[in-house]
Amino acid sequence: MILRRSLAVVSLCLALLLSPPVPAAEKTPADLVLVQPGALPILLTAPHGGREVIPGITPRSPEDKATLEAWRQWGGFQVGSDLHTDILAQGIAAELAKLTGKGPYLVVAKFLRQYVDANRPPQLGLDSPEARPYYDYYHQAVRRFVDEIRRNYPSGLLIDVHGQKKDPDVIMRGTLNGRTVVRLLRRTGVGAMTGPHGLYGQLEAHGFKIFPGNDVAPRGHSEDAGFNGGYTVFLYGSHNANGLDAVQMEFGSTYRQKAVMDQSAREAARAIAAFYEAYLQEPASR
Repeated sequence: MILRRSLAVVSLCLALLLSPPVPAAEKTPADLVLVQPGALPILLTAPHGGREVIPGITPRSPEDKATLEAWRQWGGFQVGSDLHTDILAQGIAAELAKLTGKGPYLVVAKFLRQYVDANRPPQLGLDSPEARPYYDYYHQAVRRFVDEIRRNYPSGLLIDVHGQKKDPDVIMRGTLNGRTVVRLLRRTGVGAMTGPHGLYGQLEAHGFKIFPGNDVAPRGHSEDAGFNGGYTVFLYGSHNANGLDAVQMEFGSTYRQKAVMDQSAREAARAIAAFYEAYLQEPASR
C-alpha cells in the first residue's frame, strides 16, 4: 500500500516536471489598444498611460549606444508610464460627449511603456519583432482616424495626452513651436492657440496654468525643449501633407491626482469644446 502510494507520488512529480509550462494568457493587439471611433473632428491619443504586460515580450533595454544617440532626438529612453493619462484621456472624451452630444475619436495604449513606446519611431519604440503588431495596431488606428477626420471635416485636431512631473501645476504646450498646427495658424492666426477663445487660452480660463504663457506665440523656440512635442505630433501634425493640426498636452502631476482627476477631465473638456465651437465647428475669424 505504502509502495503503491509512493509510486503514485513519484509519477505525479514526474508528470509535473515533464509537462510544459502553461503560457500566460495571450493578449492580442486589439486587447491592448483602446480604439474608439468618433463623431467630432477631434482625436485624443494617449500612448504612455498603459498598465498591462504584453505576455512573451521582453522589456525594452537601451543597450545599444548608437540607439541611445538616436533617442536624444525624442527625449531620451524612458520606460515609466505617464500615470493616469489613460484615465484622463478617456475622461475628457466622455465629458466632450456630454457637452457636445458627440464623442471624439480615441486611441489609448493599454500596454506598459516598458514593452512598447508608441510615441517613438518604431526602431526605438520596441526591441523585439513580437512587439511590432502592438505598435502597428496603435498607429494604424491613429492613421485611420486622422484620414477619416481629414476626409469628413474641413478641419480637425489631434490632442496627444501626456503627463510630466517637472512642473506639477502646469500643462506644457507642445506644437514643435507652431509647426504641428501650421494649417490652423494660417487659417485663423495665433489666437486659435493662445487667444481667449483659443485652445490654451481656454485651458487657462478653466483653471489650468500653461507653459509657455499665452502671451508667448507658438514660434521660434518658445516651447520647452523637453516637452515641445514628440513623435506622434511630428508624424501626424499639419506640417505633413497628410496630417492634421496636432498638439501635445503635458498635464502636470497635480492635475492627474485621483482626487482631482474628474475635475481635470471636465475642465479640459470644457476648454476643448469651446475651442471646437470657435474654430472647428464653423471657421471663425478672431
